Amino acid sequence: MSFSSRNAKISYRSRASQSSMSVETLKEMQQKLREEREAKRAQLDGRHDYILSIVASCLGREKSDVEDAILEGNQIDRMEQFFVANGLPHLMFYYQDTEPAEGATASPPTQLDSHQPGNTKKVFVTDGRDVALTGVCVFFTRANTLKTITSENIHRDVNFNMLDTTEGGLLKSVEQLLSDVFIPTLRKINHGWGELASPQAQGVKQEFISSLESFVSVLVGAQESLQEKVTLKECDTFDLRVLKAPADYMAAANSAETTEKIEACMKVWIKQIEQVLAESDQLRKEADDLGPRAELDHWKKRMSRFNYLLDQLKTPDVSAVLGVLLLAKSKLIKSWRELDIRITDAANEAKDNVKYIYSLERFCDPLYNSDPVSMVDAIPALINAIKMIHSISRYYNTSEKITSLFVKVTNQMITSCKAYITNNGSNSIWDQPQQVVTDKIKAAIRLNQEYQRCFHKTKEQLEQTPSQRKFDISEMYIFGKFDTFQRRLNKILEMFDTITTYSALQDSKIEGLETIATRFQAIVMNLKKKHYSFLDHRRTDFDVDYEEFCKSTSELHKQLRTFMENTFDEIQNTEKALNVLEKFERLGIHDLGIDERYQHILQNYGRDLEMVSSIYAKQKLDPPIGRNMPPVAGRIMWARQLYSRIQRPMDLFKKHEGVLSTKEAKMIIRNFNRVARTLLEYEILYHHNWMTKMEYARAGLKALLLVRSSVTGQLVVNLDPEILTQIRETDCMKRMNLEIPPFAAQLQQKQNILKQNYDKLQLMLSENTRIRAKIQTAFEQMAMPHVAKVDEAIQPGLISLSWTSLSIDKYLSRIDKALADLELLIDRVNDLVEFRIDAVLQEMSVSTLCVLPEDQPVTCEEFVKTTRDLCIKQAQNLHLKSTLVEEATNELINMLMEFDHGQKEEVKAVEEISSESKTNDPFEPEGKDKHPSESHLISRNMLPLPAFSGPSSPLVKRRKKRDLMEIMEQEAQELLSYFNHRNVDALLKVTRNTLEMLRKRIHTSSLVHFLGESDALSHGKHSDQQAIFRANVTLSIPNIVMVPALEEVQQALNRAVECVVSVSKGVGQWSKERISKRKMNERRMAALKQDSSESESDDGATTHRSMTDGSSSDISASVIQPIPFQARNYYKSVSENKEIVKLVSVLSTSISSTKKEVETALDRFSCYHHIWRKDREDSMQRFIEGSPLLSEFESQILFYQDLELKINSEPEYITIGAIALFTAFLKMSLTAETKNWMVDYGLYCNRKYRSDMEQIFAFVVEAGKKLNRQIKDLDDIRIAMAALKEIREHQINIDFQVGPIEESYAMLHKYGLSVTKEEIDKVDTLRYTWEKLLSRTTEVQNELVALQPHFRGELVSNVETFQEDCQHFYQEYEKDGPMVEGLAPQDASDRLIMFQNRFDNLYRKYITYTGGEELFGLPVTQHPQLLEIRKQLVLLQKLYGLYNNVIETVNGYYNVLWADINIEKINNELLDFQTRCRKLPRALKEWQAFLDLKKTIDDFSECCPILELMTNKAMMTRHWKRITEVTGHTFDVETDTFKLRNIMKAPLLKFKEEIEDICISALKERDIEQKLKQVIGEWDNKIFTFANFKTRGELLLRGDSTSEIIASMEDSLMILGSLMSNRYNTPFKAQIQKWVQNLSNTTDIIEHWMTVQNLWIYLEAVFVGGDIAKQLPKEAKRFSNIDKSWVKIMMRAHEMPNVVQSCVGDETMGQLLPHLLEQLEICQKSLTGYLEKKRLLFPRFFFVSDPALLEILGQASDSHTIQAHLLNVFDNIKTVRFHDKIYDRILAVSSREGETVELERPVTAEGNVEVWLNALLKESQWSLHLVIRQAVLAIQDSGFQLIDFLNSFPAQVGLLGIQMIWTRDSEEALTSARFDRRIMSKTNQLFLDLLNTLIDMTTRDLEAVERTKYETLITIHVHQRDIFDDLCRLHVKSPTDFEWLKQCRFYFNEDSDKMIINITDVGFVYQNEFLGCTERLVITPLTDR
Repeated sequence: MSFSSRNAKISYRSRASQSSMSVETLKEMQQKLREEREAKRAQLDGRHDYILSIVASCLGREKSDVEDAILEGNQIDRMEQFFVANGLPHLMFYYQDTEPAEGATASPPTQLDSHQPGNTKKVFVTDGRDVALTGVCVFFTRANTLKTITSENIHRDVNFNMLDTTEGGLLKSVEQLLSDVFIPTLRKINHGWGELASPQAQGVKQEFISSLESFVSVLVGAQESLQEKVTLKECDTFDLRVLKAPADYMAAANSAETTEKIEACMKVWIKQIEQVLAESDQLRKEADDLGPRAELDHWKKRMSRFNYLLDQLKTPDVSAVLGVLLLAKSKLIKSWRELDIRITDAANEAKDNVKYIYSLERFCDPLYNSDPVSMVDAIPALINAIKMIHSISRYYNTSEKITSLFVKVTNQMITSCKAYITNNGSNSIWDQPQQVVTDKIKAAIRLNQEYQRCFHKTKEQLEQTPSQRKFDISEMYIFGKFDTFQRRLNKILEMFDTITTYSALQDSKIEGLETIATRFQAIVMNLKKKHYSFLDHRRTDFDVDYEEFCKSTSELHKQLRTFMENTFDEIQNTEKALNVLEKFERLGIHDLGIDERYQHILQNYGRDLEMVSSIYAKQKLDPPIGRNMPPVAGRIMWARQLYSRIQRPMDLFKKHEGVLSTKEAKMIIRNFNRVARTLLEYEILYHHNWMTKMEYARAGLKALLLVRSSVTGQLVVNLDPEILTQIRETDCMKRMNLEIPPFAAQLQQKQNILKQNYDKLQLMLSENTRIRAKIQTAFEQMAMPHVAKVDEAIQPGLISLSWTSLSIDKYLSRIDKALADLELLIDRVNDLVEFRIDAVLQEMSVSTLCVLPEDQPVTCEEFVKTTRDLCIKQAQNLHLKSTLVEEATNELINMLMEFDHGQKEEVKAVEEISSESKTNDPFEPEGKDKHPSESHLISRNMLPLPAFSGPSSPLVKRRKKRDLMEIMEQEAQELLSYFNHRNVDALLKVTRNTLEMLRKRIHTSSLVHFLGESDALSHGKHSDQQAIFRANVTLSIPNIVMVPALEEVQQALNRAVECVVSVSKGVGQWSKERISKRKMNERRMAALKQDSSESESDDGATTHRSMTDGSSSDISASVIQPIPFQARNYYKSVSENKEIVKLVSVLSTSISSTKKEVETALDRFSCYHHIWRKDREDSMQRFIEGSPLLSEFESQILFYQDLELKINSEPEYITIGAIALFTAFLKMSLTAETKNWMVDYGLYCNRKYRSDMEQIFAFVVEAGKKLNRQIKDLDDIRIAMAALKEIREHQINIDFQVGPIEESYAMLHKYGLSVTKEEIDKVDTLRYTWEKLLSRTTEVQNELVALQPHFRGELVSNVETFQEDCQHFYQEYEKDGPMVEGLAPQDASDRLIMFQNRFDNLYRKYITYTGGEELFGLPVTQHPQLLEIRKQLVLLQKLYGLYNNVIETVNGYYNVLWADINIEKINNELLDFQTRCRKLPRALKEWQAFLDLKKTIDDFSECCPILELMTNKAMMTRHWKRITEVTGHTFDVETDTFKLRNIMKAPLLKFKEEIEDICISALKERDIEQKLKQVIGEWDNKIFTFANFKTRGELLLRGDSTSEIIASMEDSLMILGSLMSNRYNTPFKAQIQKWVQNLSNTTDIIEHWMTVQNLWIYLEAVFVGGDIAKQLPKEAKRFSNIDKSWVKIMMRAHEMPNVVQSCVGDETMGQLLPHLLEQLEICQKSLTGYLEKKRLLFPRFFFVSDPALLEILGQASDSHTIQAHLLNVFDNIKTVRFHDKIYDRILAVSSREGETVELERPVTAEGNVEVWLNALLKESQWSLHLVIRQAVLAIQDSGFQLIDFLNSFPAQVGLLGIQMIWTRDSEEALTSARFDRRIMSKTNQLFLDLLNTLIDMTTRDLEAVERTKYETLITIHVHQRDIFDDLCRLHVKSPTDFEWLKQCRFYFNEDSDKMIINITDVGFVYQNEFLGCTERLVITPLTDR
């Protein structure tokens, strides 16, 4: 209840006797006030609304609140006074704390909160005089009070602002308003000051702003003074207010204690004052840049500080202390007086200094307000003022103070200069124009100079006047800074001069100077980038940078000179050098050596003259002529160029007179005149010669117009090039202003006609070529008759017309007409082919037979339906377009067949042109003779033309026409066949493109392309393809599945592919005969006349059997329409196409092959399994058991909220190949689960904190009841004190609990978890209720203090009564208490309860009275016997409490339902009871109650082990029946009312062992059952894993996973075997046996399955698509059946992937797999026999493995593929070379090293592979034999050279050659050895030389093959030479010696034409196997054997 409410109630009680009339009067008054308020509100208009809106915005309050506050009282009247004319100039609103009873304009609130202070913040209007500002003031001003404020002008005429004094006080707020608002605004305002351009207006503005700034500084100083004031500490040792009269002073002085206390106070004051004086005497720490105003501020603060201190010394307290100490004659009086003098002196000094410095202020104002230019004028007055201060000041005349003042003046000057130069810091020196900055710097320098001049002048005056004080101050100290600053400014000026000088580099156009200019700009920019202030003279960084700048510019100048020298060194042209030098001269940079360079160039010019003269002398006979210049004009132009080369430099030299005035220059001028004269003579000579030769050019105009090139056979225009040359000569001569002859003028006049005819002829020939190029190859032959007409029109230009003929125009127009006719025909033909054939075929080929979704995938049904509908429509369109193409083709043929062989018009035209060619030459001048010999000028390349023959006879023409028509008919038939093939190709292409589009879209990652054409359409990129089929991922607990299944999607795709291929059934074939023009017209007429019913076409080739005709169809739209069908169609051609078949095969398994990827995609959601698999209730219970904090609740909710976000962030769909798995349904299910988790966590959180809140409320209510209880006696006091104590104990905990409770509900609200409104309301009042209880606690404490005296007396009497009650209780306890001997346990327990209750009452009073005695400070009465009884009762309570607890607990066990019994809990409780029994005191263990208790516990504990076994879940009905049989007691365990009592009635302990045995058997049986279920569960979920086979889909079992399945099956069989041998397996024996049989059979079947699979894979490569299948048709057919069965088996496995179910679910696998294995073995045996036959036919196949041989035989139809296996059947034939055009013809064989042997006779690789391989073997051997024969002849040649021989033959033959040479030469030496002694050594040396020759070859740069060859030759020949060396050593001299015969000898027998190798007497024929160039091992004695 609030304070006002209580007052109202009290008032109500006090006025209970008053009448109800006063209440009614009060209501009427309130009503009247409300009416007045509303009336005032109605008077408000837009002006009030504007004002109040601004006030509300400034104060951050609602406008309605402000309006309600202003409507109180008469505040609105003051606003009206502000609005009227001549009204108030300002209006102020205060927002601050107000006194409720004060203020005329502000009414207090009607009701105050109990927790708020008496004052409250309120908005009210004031004039500022009646109320002090302590809060926020919003004030409005008007500039013109004569004008009425209206709603229209209030926005313009009224200004507002605000002062906020809540933080810094009034001074601070005014200072901020002026400095932050008014002064910046005034600086930017340029109107209202007068003409700102005038200095006067600027001065007014600056003066006003300066005054404002001064005032601001005064405000700041005042604030600082207030902050720094020293307040004497109040005397806390003695109350000085008692010292009022002198008698009081005397009394205090006489009291030593009082005096001591007052002296302590005085010591504190003395210490404070000494500290102030010490601080004032300390050396001032000031900034380096302070101005003179800072000096004034310092002394003003000091004066204020000392004045305030002096004022405090005059206060009554100080006077009283001083009076007492004076009377007491204290020693402190002396110190105090000294301090008083010092303070007074310091205050006087400050006052005097302020006075003088104030007089100096107006002289210092220019230092702050003026620029350095105008500041100069104020310097003399300033120095004079300082001189006056120095002269007359009492305190401020010391040299230190005057020096400090001068330093501050200097500082301010420097500061003003910096501000002037930088525009008050807004611009740096680089941001302003350089000249402006320069002027400002010069003004600052002048200021320093004038300042020092005035100072020195004044100083001299003082020195000259002895009566005045001298300036004894350091000039260096005063002017040092300014001088340093001036030096800095001088450096900046020098830097500016340098920048200005070198800035010309930037504007220069000299090539190459950009680098130097850029470098200089970089130097400047580097300087500009410095971050420090360039005007800060204290920083030395600038000096370093300035030195660097000077150094850089000096280096730059050197570089510039070097650049100029290098530039002129590179310039060889004098004129260019002069131009460049002029540019350097314009730079204006000194010290560049310009004059010396002019003289140097003049010397070069002299050499140029000599060079020009030399060039003329060398080239005058054959000068270089310009491009496109004729020869004579080119020579004249050359001469003029040489003249210009020497003339222009001379003109430039003339501009510089000083250059040509030297002696060397005179010689150069003479040389110039000589060369110029020679060049002019050369020009005149050649011009005269040209005019003479011009007449010889006439003959060129008599040549024929056209000739045929002898090289290319093409027609060319026959115009003599000399004619065109002379025309160009004439033009050039005329342009050079030279004279031209009359014929040249005529030729120039007629040149346009000649050039036009020439251009027209060229154009005609190019048009002829262009139009002929339009004729397509397909109908080129049929266009030949039309081309012949053009050739006839061109003929006259080749035989009769010349350039002087007058009929050239007619000739050209005749040709143009013939070409136009031909082009018109060709264009018509091309247009027909392009737009009616090619375009239609292109449309057919790009037709869409299947639309793949681009934006969103579609369902399978939609895809199949869309594809079928589109195929039906496209079949009709394709048939129609095929018909249109057929018609267009026939029309094209008929168009080309129309031609006329009559040539009368052509002949007539040619005769006319020939006759007109005999006319006069238009270029021949009259009166001159003609030259017949020059009438025909023919080019060198012209061939003689045949004579022109006229038209043939009619008979000849008819024969030619008939032959031509026959040829044309044949060509027409070929053309029709050509376009028919293209029509078929278009159908193939559209089908292939559609299927390929499907394949690419599905197999996006595949790189295999089945299309053979490069222009196959691609409807999407290989990366990032859009899916085709739509499938949903749904949550089917416990799994995530895909709907529809993968197999259904594959079937849908197969149906769509079938529709696409079947489209060709609806396209009819073309007629094999072409349709004549007449038939086409007849067909068109018939088509116009026929009605809507179908009719057969003229050729009767096609019939339509479509059911889609709308006129006769009654089938509903829902029936699936078949694809249209034509009797003669292209389906066979399309469906049997090899590429189409491959694509269909690939697509038939493309979807099902993605099964693994789909499973992987679904596995990505396995991370969410815990959402629905975890038991929510269990998780919640475990979480709550951990006593979670609020943060843990929130973390869990956040976890699931984040999980929900993560689920929602999962992709909308997952693309797996062509399938898009949409996740919307799955995400919906998962988010629903996560929301349930969040709701549950919120619910448990709510429960926990609601419980805490309820406990707090309960505690508050309970404590409130206790505190609100009326205190009547001590018991009430005890209760109240206990309550207070309890509140204090719980206060901290509850304070800590309230926050988390409120946060918990805020958290629940934050995450949108529902909470009842009642709870929210309770939470809102929780803190208030608790604080209210605490306030009540304080009230009760105060109340207890007030009631203390009354209850003290009452307590004493109550204690006496209590002692008497205790004595009565002691006596009764001894007599009838629970410890009387012989009592039964139950009786003793009852007495214990009774006496315990009585004792509790006594003990409660004991506590109350002892607490009261302690409370009131009385001696505490002792009651030892009462405490002893309390101990006894505690022991008895332990015993009998445990006794009663055990009895009740055991009795409760018997009533527990058997289904709910918890033996573990019972065991724990019994153990607890036993523990408590043992812990009882020893004295209690002899009591009867203890013995009964122990017996009850022991009896029940003995039964617990049996009960624990019987409660096991393994106990089944069968086990209970057995226990019943043993005990003879019936157990109705199945009933709901079966309790432990029923069990305990049975004799359990008697049959303990039998019952335990039954229970143990139950446990064993349960283990067996669990293991059996585990095995069954494992194999119920075990499925096969499949693998893709080629492109046919998943037709294989994965080997690794299948092996794992077999291993797992063996493990399971072991487990089942152990279960079979267990003696407890009786209930499950049949089931175990069944699973043993199933798993054993499954193992056998899987092993058979893998065997069949391996064999099928092996044979599939042989019999599917290979050539072997054609040679083994029976086995191929058998394997085809096996293949179908295998595919069915695998499809069945896909449909039934469970391992056990698939194998032994029925007898299919058990019967089919052995059959397949048998059939496959038959195929394998047949294949083995087939391979044996092939090996017998070509024995080298025996060296080839079966797989390799199968690959050879399987690819035998393509001979090129056999090359990979050649090395398997030949020694070193790796590749063969085929004929370029004849595909199967082999021309040569090559080794792996690249050596090639050309075959003598080409081998045709056709037929069986073993046949042509045999032929290749024999032919290669024969060809090598022929090469060996040639080598033998080469060896025998007299001019034999070994290296040439080795280079000419293959390495193998070269090796044979060297072996034959060795054999031959060795035998010759052995034969001649008897006659020639030295022959053996010669031959040995010959062999050594041969070896050295071979070795020498290896030292050269050889290719790898060549090096191998020579190394092999060396290896063999080293062995041969060693052999012969041994023969020499052994002195063998006969070819019949065995040492020779045992060697390997090589002979070529020419009679038998064989290569023979002899060893001893045995001869071997060389087999001529091609060995290539291979390395050989070194031959050792061991290998030689």
